Amino acid sequence: PYHAAIRKAANGSVVLPGAIYDQATVKALRFHARAYLHGHTVGGTNPSLVEALAAGNMVIAHDNPYNRWTAGAAAVYFTDKDSCAERMQQALDDDDLVKTCGAAARARAREAFRWDDVLLAYENEAYRLLGVTAAKTTAMDHASHGTV
Repeated sequence: PYHAAIRKAANGSVVLPGAIYDQATVKALRFHARAYLHGHTVGGTNPSLVEALAAGNMVIAHDNPYNRWTAGAAAVYFTDKDSCAERMQQALDDDDLVKTCGAAARARAREAFRWDDVLLAYENEAYRLLGVTAAKTTAMDHASHGTV
């Protein structure tokens, strides 16, 4: 019933493709999107939000601690349906905002979600769980020496 109501309310400019599992298609859609709407209200660091940041999308995210931690100042936030609609309208109307947010999103992804930092954090956690002093080298040092 919900999906039928959404389809009925949508005009011809709205495409509802259903679930898309092909990663190349997902990447292409993300790369060419004007904005990414992230409505998740709970959870941790959501991979789809990180991927949208890395793609340079203008991110419109629900305002909660998880999304704020992940996107930081690189997103515009909404708290209810009215503020969500306002942010979506901004994405349609303001080319400069879209470009500024996209650049900020790419920068946030580069600064906060580098694979070498993620690997090092996991490595240090493993050392901590084993009761061993964490390595003083970075994950990239290990990768360049073939020890990862």
